[in-house]
Amino acid sequence: MPAGAQELKPLPDLDAGFDLALYAGQTDTVSRTYEDLPHVGFEVSLPKTWIERATLGQDFGELTRFDGPAIGDVRPYFSFKRQQVTRENSARNELIAWLLRSGYTLRGFREIDDKNVEALYVMQDNQGDSYAVRCMARIEGPTMQMAEYAVPLKAYNAMRNEQVFAIKSFKFAGSSDTPIEKRIERVYRQSVRFYYPASWLFESEQAVAPNQVVLTLANPNNAGGKQGAIRFALYSAESMVDTAGGNTVYPVDVPALLKDVRTRYVEQRMDISAAIERRKPDLNLPVKFSAMEIYDVGTRISDYDTVEKPKPTQELWLAVFQTGEETPRTFIIELLTPARAQDMYLWSINTRAFEIILKSIQ
Repeated sequence: MPAGAQELKPLPDLDAGFDLALYAGQTDTVSRTYEDLPHVGFEVSLPKTWIERATLGQDFGELTRFDGPAIGDVRPYFSFKRQQVTRENSARNELIAWLLRSGYTLRGFREIDDKNVEALYVMQDNQGDSYAVRCMARIEGPTMQMAEYAVPLKAYNAMRNEQVFAIKSFKFAGSSDTPIEKRIERVYRQSVRFYYPASWLFESEQAVAPNQVVLTLANPNNAGGKQGAIRFALYSAESMVDTAGGNTVYPVDVPALLKDVRTRYVEQRMDISAAIERRKPDLNLPVKFSAMEIYDVGTRISDYDTVEKPKPTQELWLAVFQTGEETPRTFIIELLTPARAQDMYLWSINTRAFEIILKSIQ
């Protein structure tokens, strides 16, 4: 559960006693598209008494807003927004990172697919007024479109069904397959091809042996360092250098290779926990076996073992799989990233790049 969230509950649905036909007759369908903004627009049912507020006609920020009748000194509202997304990310993680940066409290969440999510959160505006907000969000190319139906917190119970009705009626105008970032292709001889986000830096390629290659990539920061690292190791049963072929068969001892991975981190004074999570890697090629484990990583201040373990500040994502080809290829791919509790946004873009690489391997 992300920081800034209370215990998440299922998103509310319409009450059984809500008179859907009666309320629908009190609403109008509002449709908006925007000149020079392809795939941007929406359709939603709003109360007939709500009034559209004039906007500045900008391409980003709030594009459309409707205000409802005042409840005391505050008004419910519907807002359609568009904001830039600079790094490859899922809608789920992009929205959660935005909520954390904004200081909002997440109450409910539903991931529809990789590009579409729905959420319920509590926010406070610049005037100190609190709202319960039901939101639909979509990643569309290098942008995120957001539809918010906000009701004053003190009126939430009375207006909850109206909020649910509006969000259920909401539809985005269009969609495209444009990625957030350009993808860079990487090929090693005739043995492997994969893609990674253009914001990542390809660091090195090292042929360790005729049947082994190690590639490294980094997520660079503004200071010239790195804020995420991926190590991509490929082991073939045959030589990847001698294209004429031969009779040499190279054994691949996966348990020994995984032991070497842990040893390499220990030698850098890193303390690797037991696995905190296990997943099945999302791949696009047939495999004999595949597994992925996630570990907490802390940094020791000395070479001596102590009773107290260092506080985890990073995560290690480790994927291992072997193809089902006649000449099998074995992959051991690692991601070292700031932990999700340390920096949710960095964690989300790093893990997203890792997932893109895994899924693109050919």
